[in-house]
Amino acid sequence: MNKEGRTIKVPNAIKKMLLADEQVMAVVKQSRLKAAITPDSIIVTNQRIIRCSPSALGLRKEIEDYRYEDIANLKIDKGILFATITARRRFMSQDLILDKLLKGQADYISRVIQENLGRMSSTTKFPVAANQPGPLVPLEDPLQILKLRFARGEITKQQFEEMKRALE
Repeated sequence: MNKEGRTIKVPNAIKKMLLADEQVMAVVKQSRLKAAITPDSIIVTNQRIIRCSPSALGLRKEIEDYRYEDIANLKIDKGILFATITARRRFMSQDLILDKLLKGQADYISRVIQENLGRMSSTTKFPVAANQPGPLVPLEDPLQILKLRFARGEITKQQFEEMKRALE
């Protein structure tokens, strides 16, 4: 768990994929009591949540990132020792489930994620593209978010068309 004053140790595979203006806010690992051999690392930045899932005794890694603009809200399920954070995603995608976290870690990263979600929602209400004149549309409109993701190159034309059909 990372608190003020402690250095944040970021895995090298993640360091390489961070953007120039991206700052790492927190790094936590799943509990070894629940995921003994290869626990996932969850990296929370000011722009996204990254999950690094090692397999084959750490020789292979699956890295997924989830942008805050694609997350609608958070749900936290707490047990006696462990907690699960479920992030509801927009666009009819599967929810992001961060499980096997110690309760203190879950409290900490959920607070950091909530702060970033709040910051993102207050600063990106009205996206403006330099080459697209016209009326400004709130970012809560799923079709506008979809168009924005396509324009940024985050999704392919085929994915865009499939998601657009699903929205209509």
